[in-house]
Amino acid sequence: MGAACAQSAEDDLPKALSGQTVWLARFGHKDWRAYLRKAAQDYKFEKTLGPRLDRAEADWHASQPQAPEPVIVHHEIDEELQTGESRLLGGAMSIHAPWSDEPEQNQAD
Repeated sequence: MGAACAQSAEDDLPKALSGQTVWLARFGHKDWRAYLRKAAQDYKFEKTLGPRLDRAEADWHASQPQAPEPVIVHHEIDEELQTGESRLLGGAMSIHAPWSDEPEQNQAD
């Protein structure tokens, strides 16, 4: 009688739940190839990001205007102010910004 009960219980199960069917559980809509493709894209992005940023930075620097060079003025030795060994150093020297509009800084012109 026990065998008959077990047999009837097995017949009551739906065919999908019987021991002959193998279930594969998948969560989400992507298969392993999509994950592999995404991993390859991420790897390529990370490897090429540095050189692309370096090239973009170099292009940006090339497009910027060049900074004006400062004007360096060497003055002659002042006989009144420089006496003794200070004359060996030479005359005064001044550096002026070429972009300044102030007349006292544009003495080199």
